[in-house]
Amino acid sequence: MSGLNITQSAISDRWTALAVDGEIDMATVDVLNEAIQAVLASDSQNLVVDLTATAFMDSTGLKALVMADRSFEESGRSFALAVKAGPIGRLIELSGVEAKLKIVSALEELEDPSLAG
Repeated sequence: MSGLNITQSAISDRWTALAVDGEIDMATVDVLNEAIQAVLASDSQNLVVDLTATAFMDSTGLKALVMADRSFEESGRSFALAVKAGPIGRLIELSGVEAKLKIVSALEELEDPSLAG
């Protein structure tokens, strides 16, 4: 089992980032959920989950991200994923959730005003 390391940072006055390094699966998804819920409960920031350094993600991780998107939408805030080409990007593409979730390839893309809640 590989671990999961999550680092939180403010990337602008409107966006908080959670950089996820490691593997998101049934054994680690609770760590991801706790980090997302902490941001949701803490302030009025939008959230981007940066998966560019994530080595692996299964369907439990994908479900957690879809549920997070729903929670942020319900709170009137924006939620996005930063994903690079590769296995994680392919999982998101094949699942069809890319049609619902905001996907960026770099955090700098979040400076686009149309992506801020």
